[in-house]
Amino acid sequence: MTAKEFYETIGQNYEEVLERLAGSEALVLKFLKKFSTDKTYAALEEAIAEGEAELIFRQAHTLKGVAANLGLKPLFEDTCVLVEITRNGGTEGIREAFETIKADYHETTRLIAEVE
Repeated sequence: MTAKEFYETIGQNYEEVLERLAGSEALVLKFLKKFSTDKTYAALEEAIAEGEAELIFRQAHTLKGVAANLGLKPLFEDTCVLVEITRNGGTEGIREAFETIKADYHETTRLIAEVE
């Protein structure tokens, strides 16, 4: 699957992502592939296990930014929920929000693995 097909599959506008990354398809591919090996999701998963709201907030905020920059809107939107829950130290709904993020993250990385 091409990068354009990937973005069509997740219902996003490839041209917007391409424009954000200086019109370079090579950069889009590079950063998509890097996303799958980025440690932010693993760090968020660890923070969830520890139950540390401040750490969860920081990791979720970082993942939200990465998802936004790469045009991964479903993951971005789900991560926004967790960021808002934890922004002021809240904990109610963390597990549910993370389960949604987890499902989107795994589906996103599965699809990225198909991009050539």
